[in-house]
Amino acid sequence: MNKKLSMITDIPDACLACDEPFDKTSEEQVKSWFVVVRKETGKPNLYCPGCWAMANEIIEDFRNKKLEELQEKQQNDS
Repeated sequence: MNKKLSMITDIPDACLACDEPFDKTSEEQVKSWFVVVRKETGKPNLYCPGCWAMANEIIEDFRNKKLEELQEKQQNDS
């Protein structure tokens, strides 16, 4: 429990990707920003909604491209 509570106080003051400032006293920001804790480091990483959405879009585009490549390969192998 203490470890989890210390992570809350260790949350950065800005978005990791774009460096937009994070206001820990803003209820809106607290509810809309994203915190990701990597198991390897145990360090919390903070992302603003814009960067989070852009990252998810990139991941989705990559996923779709890989699916298309797989489908093309399956069609060529048939």
